[in-house]
Amino acid sequence: MIKPEMKTALFLKPSRLKQRWSPLELIHISKGAKGIETAKDLLDQDTLTRYFPGWTSTFRETVLSLGDEALTAKVAELTRTHAKQKAGTSLTQYVNRSFMRHTHQVLEQLWMTLCTEKIYHQVVNPATGNHLTTTCQLFPGQPVLNFLVHRDNTTGLSLEARLLLNDQQYTLTEFEQQLFFLQRDGTFYLLRFADYQTLQWLAANDPAVYAMDPVGFSEQVLARLTSDGYAIETSAMDDIETISVEPVHAIYLSEISNAFLLLTPRWNYDGFWVEGPWVHSERVNRNGKLYDIQRSREKETGFVDRLQALHPLFAKQLNGVFHLNFAEAKKKHWFLKVYHQLLTDNVELLGMAFLRHFRYAPYPVETAVNVLEKNDAAIILEMKVTCGAEEIRLLELQKLLLAGQKSLLLKDHSIVVLTEEWLHAYSTLVKHGRVAERKLTVPPWIFLAAEDRLNTAVRPLPQIWLEKWQRWQSTEEKLYSLPETVQAQLRPYQQKGFEWLCLLHEIGAGGCLADDMGLGKTLQTISFLARLKQNAPDRPAMIVCPASLVHNWRIEMEKFAPSLRPFVYHESTRSLEDYWAPGKQPGVLITSYGTLRADDAKLQAIEWEAVVLDESHSIKNPAAQITRAVYQLRAKAKVALSGTPVMNNSIDLFAQLQFLLPGMMGTLEFFRKEYAVPIDRDQDEEKISALQKLTAPFLLRRTKQQVASDLPPKTEMLRWCEMGTEQKAFYDETLSQVRDSIFLNIKNEGLGKSKLSILQGMQRLRQICAAPQLLPEASGIPSVKISALMEELREPLRQKKVLVFSQFKGVLHQLAHQCKQQGIAYYHFDGETPAAKRMEMVEAFQATDNQVNVFLISLKAGNTGLTLTAAEYVFLVDPWWNTAVQQQAVDRAYRIGQTKNVFAYQMICKDSIEEKIVELQQRKRSLSDALVGDDDGLMRALTEEDLRYLFS
Repeated sequence: MIKPEMKTALFLKPSRLKQRWSPLELIHISKGAKGIETAKDLLDQDTLTRYFPGWTSTFRETVLSLGDEALTAKVAELTRTHAKQKAGTSLTQYVNRSFMRHTHQVLEQLWMTLCTEKIYHQVVNPATGNHLTTTCQLFPGQPVLNFLVHRDNTTGLSLEARLLLNDQQYTLTEFEQQLFFLQRDGTFYLLRFADYQTLQWLAANDPAVYAMDPVGFSEQVLARLTSDGYAIETSAMDDIETISVEPVHAIYLSEISNAFLLLTPRWNYDGFWVEGPWVHSERVNRNGKLYDIQRSREKETGFVDRLQALHPLFAKQLNGVFHLNFAEAKKKHWFLKVYHQLLTDNVELLGMAFLRHFRYAPYPVETAVNVLEKNDAAIILEMKVTCGAEEIRLLELQKLLLAGQKSLLLKDHSIVVLTEEWLHAYSTLVKHGRVAERKLTVPPWIFLAAEDRLNTAVRPLPQIWLEKWQRWQSTEEKLYSLPETVQAQLRPYQQKGFEWLCLLHEIGAGGCLADDMGLGKTLQTISFLARLKQNAPDRPAMIVCPASLVHNWRIEMEKFAPSLRPFVYHESTRSLEDYWAPGKQPGVLITSYGTLRADDAKLQAIEWEAVVLDESHSIKNPAAQITRAVYQLRAKAKVALSGTPVMNNSIDLFAQLQFLLPGMMGTLEFFRKEYAVPIDRDQDEEKISALQKLTAPFLLRRTKQQVASDLPPKTEMLRWCEMGTEQKAFYDETLSQVRDSIFLNIKNEGLGKSKLSILQGMQRLRQICAAPQLLPEASGIPSVKISALMEELREPLRQKKVLVFSQFKGVLHQLAHQCKQQGIAYYHFDGETPAAKRMEMVEAFQATDNQVNVFLISLKAGNTGLTLTAAEYVFLVDPWWNTAVQQQAVDRAYRIGQTKNVFAYQMICKDSIEEKIVELQQRKRSLSDALVGDDDGLMRALTEEDLRYLFS
């Protein structure tokens, strides 16, 4: 009988670590008559001594410390340590982390020697799917983890983990990873433990959350990796912006050798100055951002040729820079003539103030201003500026000021430098006005912005009004009484806001009320509209708002000023004939931006007493169709409401002010060059200050911190949402089916036995209100609530801490998906999230330096036991009618330790079962009391008549 051949080796199985067992076993391989057979054995002293006699005792002991028996003892030791230390983490987390660290340390001690041993592992036969035992190798070194940032125009930024091995880069996805083991083509690699933890962190904090948010990607992902010492290739994030515009020609004047006047051509490409021989492009770093300036060969060479033709001596000066001696420059007034010719050709002249050979004028600049004509839209001034006997042309002066110059050349070749006092008093008027000879046409409201700076006796605004304006700014005196038709008492800051709107209206100016969300912009506006209606009862007024807010306005108006007779002009209620009902005074027409865009001709034909734009950042794009439609509206009073009038850049503000104060900011191109580019790109403090002073009288913003003493500690409101066409059609179809089924059950079995079918029917309708996609047959129908909420999270509340509660996990998953797509970082837990994990997220959310602002929580999983006082806004996407549950959810933010005002919003779909329940709560106190209990309480309180109303 042939004795079977047998050999013993080590067997590597990393997956055993997940059960806290050793990744190493012994494998016995025998070859006999039946073929090759294998058997596993555990690591113990006898087997290691028997089968590996060549090992040193020290190495053998180290291997034994990695055996199942030793690791089991290690787990018991860690459990005792956790109990003694009262560690802040859970027992499972503490033991797992410490166990993995210990095992990795042992493996690091063994690794180099194990690399010389014959080791087996198990693979899957790709042909049969069976497991095969075969040899493998251990890589003697450790791979170096590093990262590469990718950018895609569609999906945004992404992070690729890479490994450096033998000076060659591989992607992590080329390896199979099990904990800190990597395997590729039969070779195993041991990650550093810190690298293993980093990859765990990345798996738990998906960088894709910040795919569309480069700042968040840098601060929340790359900053952490960089601080840990990782090499990161970030060239894809350089975010180079190409500047491809027509250049503005300029000449820089200077003196050389105290004998020559030097003319150096320069070009202004959208605020970037270039000079010297033409090159295709220039790379510029401005405030940490790269710009690629595309230079125009045709424009630059054409301008140089024009300069070369200005003087015969320039013909031989071929290096692109031109010079003349002082005497030649003054001969036959050459310099003076060229100076005026260049200004006429819109060439900017730089460096005048630094010329020394050309003397300064001995006379001060004198300015005389008189009002020639006044109307609602403009004031025409006569403005005469002189220096000695010479009058300075207004158009020339305007061009110099727009070019940022403060000096000009007189006929006697002397230079005038405009003083800071003169600029302070007149530059705003000259730059913003339309010039024709001595006439300067400016918007009337500019005098309010420049009133404290005008160094003249010109006061186009009525003195009585100016005195009232001063009192409004400096005293608590009430200037206007609240109309008796307003059924509310305004808080002091709300009274101020109401009076501010009244004051601006008296001089024909519009204003943007930009208070924080929840401070009562709606009530202040309703009070203002009530005053207008009191003074002009036959005049119409209109409110334009997002579709989701149309009914909010109607309800708030009916609550605070029903005499305004709110009229919804939207979708099926679009009837101007009904609005102009015979024998009735026109009320306040409420419409959406979409309806205005569709019916612009009809609404532009009406002369409105007032037009209010709610969420006025909806017209932030001056070129958009809706913005152009808004500009054509005719109104005596104009109001914009927005908690965030500037979302992206200064152009957002221009678009809204152009509606409120037409012409005040000049043309879009003027505003962009004068303010937007210097402010948004260059952070020019002088321009920021100038724009703030110019807009301050017409932009009123109060934060919750400023008026906290006037606020209740908690504000709860309904946020009305109007379903889109598809969602509403599906809701109505389902409502019909549910109603028929419920009342058939009631007829056959009675109300008491129909409780389950009633709850199921209500649940189905509530799911459609929250998100139709929760139902398989409606997976493609969008949700108005998710759309409205994402709009809030994306812009107005981007920097605020927000809690979002929903009873439906599917809603939270959809919101999480939307947040991920739009680069909004979030936390999310529901009933399936372990308690320890919940608390980790809560602690992180509460941390003062935490930048994750959105917390998605299931209503019942998060309604008790949590402190989330970092939040100041709470949204109940689909509140259940058990108000106690709702209140407990809101009170996660509103509890001891909260230092901010809490604003809670219930999102309710208009014309749905949700609205009916709200109305029933208000009509029947007994029902409201029942809702404080459980769902059975609701069923006991509902009558058949109530049910017919709910499902009507």
